[in-house]
Amino acid sequence: MKYEGNAIYEYIRSHGLHQYCFLVKQQWVLLYGDMQGIPRLLAFVSETDALDSAFSPEERQNGNRICKIARQLNLPFVAVRFVPNSQNISVWLNQKWQSMTYQNLKQVYEKFGIVQSGKAGKDVNQYTSSGYHDWQRAELGRITVTDLDLIKIQNDDSIASIIELKRSKIPVASWNPYRNDYPNFALTINAIVNSGKKIPFRLYYNIMYDGTAGHRTEDISEIKVFEFQIPDNMITANEVHHQYIGTFSPDKLL
Repeated sequence: MKYEGNAIYEYIRSHGLHQYCFLVKQQWVLLYGDMQGIPRLLAFVSETDALDSAFSPEERQNGNRICKIARQLNLPFVAVRFVPNSQNISVWLNQKWQSMTYQNLKQVYEKFGIVQSGKAGKDVNQYTSSGYHDWQRAELGRITVTDLDLIKIQNDDSIASIIELKRSKIPVASWNPYRNDYPNFALTINAIVNSGKKIPFRLYYNIMYDGTAGHRTEDISEIKVFEFQIPDNMITANEVHHQYIGTFSPDKLL
């Protein structure tokens, strides 16, 4: 089941905060790295009803925006359109759309150095996002991959900050980042190092209460903020360092 709710996204949308870039409703921005957490590729992935269907204005805008973000991070960019329950996909590669199968896409990813032998290193989330994600876990091996949840963009289209979003039932005052997420944090940090820019990388945490799967209630009146140290060189998961910045209301933070 797809879980698309996110109270921070809803706040941003309802307040017209257009400087924030985020994807919902069958669209994802995925940062891929190898087993060592070295960034290799930024992908814009979207689910569609038909591969030959027209692009929605939102899909076109998001694809262009993620392509610009990839350039700022000095990473290759691909876009993937897929249809549920189909082996056929459409891929933007080398400045053109190409029809291929998932097996072809695996060969493309191999050329970028992100297909590793072995099982993926992190358990599947409670709500499987898409068939593409299932294929990714089954076929790409022990890669490191993370969603870029929220990106703040400056007026000149440069990246102002990258923000990881976390939610759980743990009270805000007692929650801290989990160590099993450190490989993904290291990958994002390494992408920033790869860019040659000092882009801030932060984590926002808010509480999410029990509820029907896919329809849980969130409280964003208190958002706990951590900031990650951006070093001069790429790091491993064991070298991730962050500090608590404070707890803020959304109007003060966003």
